[in-house]
Amino acid sequence: MAVVLRIGVWRQYLASILVNLLGVGYGTVSGWSSAALPLLESPEQSPLLHGHGPISPEEASWIGGALCLGGIVGTFVAGLLVDRIGRKWTAWLAGFPLVAAWALVILADHPGYLMGTRFLGGLAGGIQYVAIPLYVPELAETSNRGTLGSLLVLSCCVGVELAYLTGAFLPYRTIPWVCLAVPVFFLVTFFFMPESPHYLATVRRHQAAERSLRFYRTIRIGATVTVSDEFEDELNRLQATGDNGARKLKQQQEQHQRTNQQLADDHQTPARPPPSLRWTDFNTNHARRAFLICLFFMTLNQFCGCFYMMNYAGSVFAGSATGDQPGLSANHSVIVVGLIQLCGCYASTLLVDRLGRKLLLVISSLGMALGQSVFAGYCYGQTLGYDLAMLRWLPLVCFSAVILLGSLGVLPLPFVVLGEIMPQQIKGFATTFCMAFNWTLAFLALKYFGSIGIVFGMHVMLCLFAVSSLIGAIFTLLVLPETKGKSFAQIQQLMER
Repeated sequence: MAVVLRIGVWRQYLASILVNLLGVGYGTVSGWSSAALPLLESPEQSPLLHGHGPISPEEASWIGGALCLGGIVGTFVAGLLVDRIGRKWTAWLAGFPLVAAWALVILADHPGYLMGTRFLGGLAGGIQYVAIPLYVPELAETSNRGTLGSLLVLSCCVGVELAYLTGAFLPYRTIPWVCLAVPVFFLVTFFFMPESPHYLATVRRHQAAERSLRFYRTIRIGATVTVSDEFEDELNRLQATGDNGARKLKQQQEQHQRTNQQLADDHQTPARPPPSLRWTDFNTNHARRAFLICLFFMTLNQFCGCFYMMNYAGSVFAGSATGDQPGLSANHSVIVVGLIQLCGCYASTLLVDRLGRKLLLVISSLGMALGQSVFAGYCYGQTLGYDLAMLRWLPLVCFSAVILLGSLGVLPLPFVVLGEIMPQQIKGFATTFCMAFNWTLAFLALKYFGSIGIVFGMHVMLCLFAVSSLIGAIFTLLVLPETKGKSFAQIQQLMER
């Protein structure tokens, strides 16, 4: 019997924090444009005055949109790599586009450099949103899987807030040097983290999988023991997850027939690629239901309007100014929005393994629907010419509530759910597909939601957001299973019902 000493889960937190430095780096590129674009467009202060000159609105739109285009490309790049070289190395490689992105800002004398910066930042973001939702749940214990999984969006919020703060208080040419430190530190430190044990077991590198599991579980085993009972149990659960009946039985039989000596020789055998996908892998109740749930939450993630509203925070805050009550400046307003989002995401990491995914998503969706409905009523009253001076505080309160509640559930938790409910056999492909779908919706939302507000009025757009959020709450109640505190095997049983 193995003598096992558990001394904590700090290594799971360490690996999760280090890999999510990639999210901080992506967030800095994402938030950088909020402060940089007004400066780049200025005829007097543009950093490009001695070369190209101030950028045009068309060039500014391409600088903004290049992030989503890079995200789409990065998603497919990650899809090609994540099952071939592993989750860890796919995530690690994403640090290099971030380094190159900030190098372009340092060298930039033409808008093309800055478009390249945003494209490379989006490329890294596309990779991280595939690799991290696979890597973190596969190394985390059931008891803290939700907390560690929700760090992804929290880390992006930290990066965005860092970009807002540096943009408000540092010179333009200093900002890229500060932000460059994040991906460099990530590349140096994350290099030493092991691959996830689940991926290593999938490619039949069982000795390496055992070492990885020991590392992430912080388990010390007596010298005379080769394999821990806990490792064998977790490995068997992995092999029984997401496979069809025949392959599942065969793999379980093969695992029970292995001897300790054979396991000791595993590191000498080249890793086998994961089994090729078959149509039958997708044609199961589990796979169909998981795809339905994940695609719905990717849609809700964009159509709830939270992401779009954050991109226009400055104008909303400025619009709340009346008479002798001046509004916040553009730079200060985005700092406030970033702090609100950061608070919501941090609260989500604290509550997700206490209250569960389902309850947080329902609270988030219903709260957003209420806030957007009230905001829409205020905007409609303005279009009718009512005197709303006594309610000048209302847009600010509604906007802040929507951002806070969205950051509590609808923004971070779809990525937690995605990493938990997909069958193991198709998880790499499914994550790639869902994230490509999400990036495409993000591009369309930023491109066309503004036109809806201009043509039909802001109140119509806010009503659409509110309806989407309400539908999200109903769907969550009726369809989403609660995964809090459940192993992957238990989640599979829930999804197959």
